[in-house]
Amino acid sequence: MTENTIAYRFIDSDDLLQQHCKHWLTCDVLALDTEFIRVDTYYPKAALIQIQDDQGCWLIDPLKINNWNAFKEVLQADNVLKVLHACSEDLEVFSNLTGALPQPMMDTQTALAFLGETLSVGYQRMVENWLSISLQKEETRSDWLQRPLTHSQCAYAAADVYYLYQIWPKIEQKLQEQQRESWCRQECAQIIRLAKQIPDDEFYFLRVKQAWKLNQEQLAVLQVLAAWREQEVRQRNIPRGRLLSDNLLWLIALKLPANRMELSRIEGIRHSTIKKDGDDVLELVDIARNRAQAVWPDSLPSPIGHPYRDWSKAMKKTVREIAEANNLPPELLIKKRQMEQVLNRAIRGELNVIPDEWKGWRETLVGEPLIKLLDKLQGQ
Repeated sequence: MTENTIAYRFIDSDDLLQQHCKHWLTCDVLALDTEFIRVDTYYPKAALIQIQDDQGCWLIDPLKINNWNAFKEVLQADNVLKVLHACSEDLEVFSNLTGALPQPMMDTQTALAFLGETLSVGYQRMVENWLSISLQKEETRSDWLQRPLTHSQCAYAAADVYYLYQIWPKIEQKLQEQQRESWCRQECAQIIRLAKQIPDDEFYFLRVKQAWKLNQEQLAVLQVLAAWREQEVRQRNIPRGRLLSDNLLWLIALKLPANRMELSRIEGIRHSTIKKDGDDVLELVDIARNRAQAVWPDSLPSPIGHPYRDWSKAMKKTVREIAEANNLPPELLIKKRQMEQVLNRAIRGELNVIPDEWKGWRETLVGEPLIKLLDKLQGQ
């Protein structure tokens, strides 16, 4: 069977959706996926929701649905396991449509990492590896908001859950054989917890590359501008770069413009941005600079200087060794951003407990060894 021969049926009314949700509440497992467009908006525009159950493949047209309450109940049903692949953006779609996230949830991309794969196995590769089926990729960049959808689009979308439903029991069995199912469940539960968290805009500035090159005054400006930018792009529903990119935030913080003329001299800033938001940007720069120095952010350690460079190498070496010993990808053990944040705190002498992100299955495996390593490095 190829994707062009997979049978699928549409759900394009509130009544139909409610009827099928009654059945889905009785299912043990559902395979879920979404198609969306995210070109000129901050939030993804839902274009299609795919579901594979024990009876077939269903394509929900979100452009025709007004009442998501029944589907929200399915997403939150404790007795129904929701299986997705590379779920991060799908979670945004579900959250924006229904106000709920799928739980309990298992992400097969994460599950494969616990079986020794990388943390970035694509869906086509997974299907080929587990079912020896090669899928077409022609519709990846299709216009999913067009109506009517073509048969090729629908077949492509249906395949995303049809094969996922078949592969999941095989992956689940392997996880159980290697005694890593509980680890995977903990990790996927944490993915959901993190997706539920309200963004902490005050700390976005730490994600800006080269922030470490700024002094405390400049960092204070970057912090305020980044927080403002995050709030504005969500409210306006536009991409970050449409307002101010991370690099422009950094340049403004570096230059500290005091008027529109100085702001306009910053390379890359658009005239339309200065016209619409220039006064707000300048006011924020002034507010940040005039705050008490006691509330300015601490300077960030240089990633190319001592002790950051040496400590980072030591941490990465420890993570690699643990990963190799347990046949796990290093990026699954510790995310790069988490390591950077912990390292910054350790260098400032503020790290004395295992971070929440390192608890659960990670705690004894890698969390405690890294904390011991940092304690040792601090004592040298």
